[in-house]
Amino acid sequence: MVAVFWPDFIAGCAGFIISCAMSLIGARLVLRGNTAEVRDNTAGRVRCGFTLVELLVVIAIIGALVALLLPAVQAARESSRRTQCQNNLRQIAIGLSNYQAVQTTFPVGCIGCNGGKKEMHSWNTQLLPYVEQEPLAAAYQLDKPSYDPANRPLGATILPVFLCPSTVEEGLLSTSGLWKEQAFTDYGGIYGVEGVGHDALNDGTSRQTLGRRWLGVFLFNEAVTSAQISDGLSNTVSVAERLTRRGYASEWASGRNVFAQEKDTPLNQISGYGNEIGSPHPGGAVLAYCDGHVVFVTNDISQQELNAMLTKAGGETL
Repeated sequence: MVAVFWPDFIAGCAGFIISCAMSLIGARLVLRGNTAEVRDNTAGRVRCGFTLVELLVVIAIIGALVALLLPAVQAARESSRRTQCQNNLRQIAIGLSNYQAVQTTFPVGCIGCNGGKKEMHSWNTQLLPYVEQEPLAAAYQLDKPSYDPANRPLGATILPVFLCPSTVEEGLLSTSGLWKEQAFTDYGGIYGVEGVGHDALNDGTSRQTLGRRWLGVFLFNEAVTSAQISDGLSNTVSVAERLTRRGYASEWASGRNVFAQEKDTPLNQISGYGNEIGSPHPGGAVLAYCDGHVVFVTNDISQQELNAMLTKAGGETL
């Protein structure tokens, strides 16, 4: 409703201001015209128009009005873009819920990452039939790597549902790496919470790089069930906006499109570990939860609460 109301309100205000300015200008012309006619009876000639000072004053007033209106116009546009971003993530979240209902698990975060046959298939690829991309899903060959020549033309398909309209980085296709010329996404699957003390034991017993307590929903070569999300579906984030966009591992066909939040890094801040949750929306970022709902989370969220939302079985209390 906000995105619809504000442009109309601003347009109405601008029209009112312009009409008032035109009325004032018209009144000034009439006044000067009458004065000139009086002068005509005495001086024998007519003079009407604005002085240079008056013209500069009018220009300054119009400039001030434009300066006042421009931030409101930009805010209205950003509000509309953020709403579209939330709609995209809501469609993804609902698609994940439908996938879980049919398959009894959430998609694997990456098929063939950190072991296996290196197929490197993303959760996005598995989700295609559940976000109204049935023909693309039918053509995609999961028995071949995501970067195989048979799949590359499909991975180059630009899908608006995977893109945030507020993204400032240019380019819709990757220009380098294993997924060169593949289409980007601005949303990543949550792998968990990383940082000092969160690594898995290097004893060969785990497919994951993080300890079990710190894992999220989208894992390497492992599908998560609803029962395994003991923190609750409504408390656990599945997909979030990426702070770093249109670069490494940002392609929707890339199995690397999962990331962990560094445990001491706030929302919309960069760490030394890699990508974090963030967005170009002022004040926060949009997150999708395992039960299908979407929330715009503000930057002032506590680190403890943020980390708790990103693990599926951390045992935290929200």
